[in-house]
Amino acid sequence: MIRYAILGLLRERPDYGYHLKRRFDERVGALWHLNVGQVYQTLRVLERTGLVVGTSDGEHASRRFYTLTPKGEQALERWSSRPATRPQPIRDETLVRLLLAEPGRRDELLERLDAQERVYRRHLAALVAEKRSRGAAAATVSDIGIEAALLHTEAQLKWLGTCRTRLVELESTPPEAVG
Repeated sequence: MIRYAILGLLRERPDYGYHLKRRFDERVGALWHLNVGQVYQTLRVLERTGLVVGTSDGEHASRRFYTLTPKGEQALERWSSRPATRPQPIRDETLVRLLLAEPGRRDELLERLDAQERVYRRHLAALVAEKRSRGAAAATVSDIGIEAALLHTEAQLKWLGTCRTRLVELESTPPEAVG
């Protein structure tokens, strides 16, 4: 997805890697932590595949100025015009911990779920505060992103509650009934 964000930003105007990261951050805000290394790595891949052209800055030999190519414009247009074909997979750290949990350690798992819930509740409070500070009239991409993050965080909290319920149910299930 980073590649298409970069292609879209370059469609607006050619730019340097660090400036692209800054423009991305200005639009998306703190909802997506983009590492500047990801930007440069993606730019190198885009350049190798002919989607962008990088030219050296005359003043700063190490700084490259990137421009979208016609091939890059076509790739961006194809991507943006097609709908997503499937939902994003759930890749959650808590899920992996649950999958790796050893039988008989449910109390430890419940403590971890409590800790994870606290993290999500703090995150939810910060998102609510951010949304309030922006006011009701705002309608930027960043505001839409905050709403998505709120809904995602609420869903995570609900899922953690479901995990807790299932673990408690497993505790009360005789071992021979657990499959």
